[in-house]
Amino acid sequence: MFRISRREVCLALLATVVLCLPQPVRADDATQDLLTKVIGRAGGEPKLLSKFRLRERVLIQSQPAAVPTENEPGNRTSVIEIGKNMWLGTKKRDKDKVRVLCWAWSLRLLLAPEAELTTLPETMIAGQRAVGLRAAKATKEPVDLWFDAGTMRLLAIDYTDTRHVFSDWTETAEGHQYARHVAGYRFQNPARTVVAEKQWYQTDLLELTPLAELPADLEK
Repeated sequence: MFRISRREVCLALLATVVLCLPQPVRADDATQDLLTKVIGRAGGEPKLLSKFRLRERVLIQSQPAAVPTENEPGNRTSVIEIGKNMWLGTKKRDKDKVRVLCWAWSLRLLLAPEAELTTLPETMIAGQRAVGLRAAKATKEPVDLWFDAGTMRLLAIDYTDTRHVFSDWTETAEGHQYARHVAGYRFQNPARTVVAEKQWYQTDLLELTPLAELPADLEK
């Protein structure tokens, strides 16, 4: 008979425990390469937005509105804590779809430990050649993020029944890059392959201020 030492038994038990623990998602080489390019184009993880105040003009209309004027008053001011909470004025919002979209828009969704990333087939969006990453597991439904194949900037996000297309890029004084214009289009089929010709809404970001800490007057 073979004799098994106490040390060998302990090592076997330890190996079993390790195998039972949740294992990190490992992206394939193509996915990891695209992720590296996208985050690098954004200036690296430290330059991704985390907490900020946002003043914007939100319009629910099919006809695109003109570019906002310099002193546009806007119609909504929000405070956003990426991936966690958001407030409209000082009132807390409980709208998971918007939370997920902000998380994806910041690109921090792609770095979430629980996100399972895969590459998407190349396509055309807003006349641009687009490459994509799908983020699953971290949200109720997968989120598809599309990037301009030439610049590696975020071009669109597909989530649930809507495609959100981004343009008019700028950056904060601290170097956080973001798109000032967003146009949303409804998908006309469940497979998210046919997009309506006319927009459903548009958002123009008038002012964005990164925050080191959340304001004290926000609703808990």
